[in-house]
This record gives sequence, C-alpha cells and structure tokens, in this order.
Amino acid sequence: MKKFIYISGIVIINLFVVGALFKINHYPGASVMITLGLGLFCLAFMPLAFYQSYKGNGGKNKSIYISGAIVVFITFLGALFKIQHWPGAGIFLIVGIPLPFLYFLPLYIYQHNKMKEKSSINFLGVMFLMVYIAVFSAILALNVSRDILEAFNTGENDVAKTNEIYSIKNKAVYARIEKAGTAYDVKKYSLLESRSEAIYTEINNIRTELVKAVENSDSKAIEAGNKINTKAIIGKDESGKTIGIMRGTDGVSGKAADLKKLIVDYKTYLKTFTEKNKESEITIAALLNTDNITDSISGDPNGLSWENRNFPNGAYLISVLTSLSCIETNVRMAEAEALEIW
Repeated sequence: MKKFIYISGIVIINLFVVGALFKINHYPGASVMITLGLGLFCLAFMPLAFYQSYKGNGGKNKSIYISGAIVVFITFLGALFKIQHWPGAGIFLIVGIPLPFLYFLPLYIYQHNKMKEKSSINFLGVMFLMVYIAVFSAILALNVSRDILEAFNTGENDVAKTNEIYSIKNKAVYARIEKAGTAYDVKKYSLLESRSEAIYTEINNIRTELVKAVENSDSKAIEAGNKINTKAIIGKDESGKTIGIMRGTDGVSGKAADLKKLIVDYKTYLKTFTEKNKESEITIAALLNTDNITDSISGDPNGLSWENRNFPNGAYLISVLTSLSCIETNVRMAEAEALEIW
C-alpha cells in the first residue's frame, strides 16, 4: 500500500508540474493535466496518504491528520479553482492561504514536540510544505496583474465606443444615399453596407465563440444580441483556448486566417469606390494592411505576419478581444472613407 501511495503521489505531482509548464508555455492540454493533477492530489492521494500515515503511527495524533486533510482540501482545491478561473476561487484562497499557518502549523508543532517517533509525521509535513510552495509558485507565474487586465478592459471599452460612433455616422450616410441617391447609387452602396456588416458580424461571432469557449454558453459576459460585456468576463487572462481558436492547432489557420481573407477581399472591393480619390485609397490601404512587416527583434523584413501582430501566441482573451475591436474600428474607418464622396 505504501509503495502504491508513493508512486501515485510522484505521478500525480509530476502530472501537475507538467501541466503548469504547459500552461506557462500555452501548450494544448494544460488545463486537463492541471485539473487531473490537483484533483487527484486532493481527492485521492492525500486522503490515502493521511490514512496510511495515521495507521502507521498507531492511530496517534488524530487531530493533526484531520487538520491536515481539511487544510489540503481547501488550499489545493482553491488553487485549482483559481488556475481554472472557476467561480468561488477567491473565497477558497482567502480561507486556504492562511489556513496552513494559522491552523495546521501550530497544531503540528505542538504535537511534534510531544512525539518521540517523528519520521512519519515529518515526511508528511515536508511533503505538504513542498507541494504547497510549488502550487502557489505556479499560481504566481500563471496569473496576470489585475491592473494589467483592467487596463486592457478599459482600452477595449474605449475602442467599442469609437465603433459605435462610426456605426452611427456611416448609417447616417447610407440613409442620405437612400433618400437622395440614384437607383444605381442606392444599389451600389447597399451592397457596400452588406459587405461591411458581414465583417462586423463575423468579428462579433468570433468574440462570442471565444467567451463561450473560455467560460460557458451561459456566461454573464454575453448579453442580449450576443453583445460582449468584457467587464463581466472571469477568465480575462486565459490564453490556451483563445489562441487555439484564433490560430488553429498549426498556428496558421483558425479564425484569424478566415478574418484576414475577409479583410483582404473587402480592401480589394473598396477600390471600386476610390478610383477617383487616391488619398482615400491610400488611407484604406493603410487601415486594412494585412502584409507582413519587419520583426523589430529579429530584423526579418517579412518576419511578423498580420496574425502574429494581432493574435500572438500566448495572448490573453481580453487582449484578443481588444485586437478584434481595433480591427473592427479600422474596417469602419475604411467604410467611412468609401462613403466620403457623400
């Protein structure tokens, strides 16, 4: 039994450590390994280890084992909830972080000083301490400053307001064309409006898919009409699922590639509206530029693609949502340039 416990403990802890490394490097499968590692540690390994140690100690110091079990369950379950951005993580951590020092440690020291046989309890205490340090070191490495996330959130909200202003402005122009334009103009600009709306719809669909993937279909961040309230998103710093959707498993496909194709086609289409206005044509080309640019680190003139600029590997959900809003702004500004003649 002891051999099984020791081997399973090593396997479970290594499963979590590998999961943490995958999470830090934004590799797929990280969340599964972390959940299995910490879940099995809390619900299987530690109960067996405590029970076996308690029996091996002759049924003595029952209070230490009970307190240890309580502390382990609350502390590591809180760590799991925090890493996975599940509701209730804050409560778990508020209780769990000081609990080992305020509850388990004083009791352990008191009982330890009374004991003659210390090896079994020493092993359990040292193992608990080492894993405790490892888990919370991983949490420190994995979590992003709340201030940084809020800064992204503020920026995204500002960009969203800009998009609303351009939407109102462009719709007013379409209404003017509908009222004063010729039949040819009405048909031509109605098609422009439809092409533009198709891109805005695609961007919003991507935003909704990202939030549903990171949280769930019932997320409070998804409001009526699939409008995203970024302030209500819990997992703002999630990156694995986010980049998986945007870049695909190969890093070059996914929603980013689909969106890029839409923008390239749209830019070509807008040239039919700016044949006599070179300034607008240049402006639109700059706004909808999807060419590779020079990588400032490597110096490679074709080293940084449009996908990497907007959705780099490891990007957080909130930063990807902000990039999508900025892309929408550029498209709306390009649309406004095409409507400049009116």
